[in-house]
Amino acid sequence: MATTEMQSFYTPSTSTHISSHAPAAVDELINKYSSTMSTTTSAPPASQPRRGLLGRAVDRIHLEYYRYEVTFGIYVLTPGEKLAANTFVMVFMTLLLWALLLYFPALLYNKLSRLVWLLTGHSGEEMGAVLGILDTRTGATSPAFSSPTS
Repeated sequence: MATTEMQSFYTPSTSTHISSHAPAAVDELINKYSSTMSTTTSAPPASQPRRGLLGRAVDRIHLEYYRYEVTFGIYVLTPGEKLAANTFVMVFMTLLLWALLLYFPALLYNKLSRLVWLLTGHSGEEMGAVLGILDTRTGATSPAFSSPTS
């Protein structure tokens, strides 16, 4: 008897074909949630005022910091550990930026003068003087490390 009840619960014993029509409760849920989804996605809510440029910039910074925390697992650390990890990252990024600003111009000049030599067969200083494109520099180091003239 229990197996007959279970069988009748899963498949109706009165009809032999399976109906493709969903039950009325499912139709009601689909209509209810599909109508609310279509109204919320078609227009932004009128209760929120449009944010200004500064507000959007602050929101963007918060979003990027959140992504950074979630990506690298910083969000699970205690506040002291977050401070240490973020300090390490900031020091590393500052040193990287400093090195880029200090050494990149000299490296760029060196590579451009080699490119000029490859393309023309003349030294970069000669072509720079003739065309006025590259200014002549004697050293390959940055002016920050050059000796002061007195």
